[in-house]
Amino acid sequence: MIVGGTGMLKHAVLYFARHSYTVSVIARGQAGFDKMILEKNEHGFINPVRVDYSNFRLLREKITDALERHGKIDLCIAWIHHHSRNAAYVIADVLNGQNFPFRFFHVLGSETANPSESNIDSPKEFEIYENILYRKIILGFVIEEDNSRWLTNGEISNGVIDAVNFDKETYIVGTVNPWDKIPRL
Repeated sequence: MIVGGTGMLKHAVLYFARHSYTVSVIARGQAGFDKMILEKNEHGFINPVRVDYSNFRLLREKITDALERHGKIDLCIAWIHHHSRNAAYVIADVLNGQNFPFRFFHVLGSETANPSESNIDSPKEFEIYENILYRKIILGFVIEEDNSRWLTNGEISNGVIDAVNFDKETYIVGTVNPWDKIPRL
């Protein structure tokens, strides 16, 4: 299952589908699904789960339906915007209920690495779920010569794929050091 899979994680969805996975993709808009389905080749299967993940009741129903239709989920990659941060716990709760161990890769923005702030969404908040193997992916930035820039969607997807393949508890895509080099708007 990939949450937010029609945007910056689209290439990760296509990667897993091409490697013969059944990938349930949670996203809000139909247009993103349509484009993704056209790019997928004959291997694997993409199950579009169209839902606004800030609607927790409907999100719970849609995930439950995906489990019933396609079986247990052994891997979840979740990119969730701050305005609906609690959706990660709804997803974790439903998937934990399958009574099957699974890896939960929580994709977080670079602010998680800000040394002057306390980290949000620590693994301790997910310890109540006995079946979750929690992993944190922090999206950083790229330093090129004397300038810095944000990661591209391709770099983000490739970093997420690497994070899943390396299976570390914390994986940083790009860099977060030195912090004072973070791109400014």
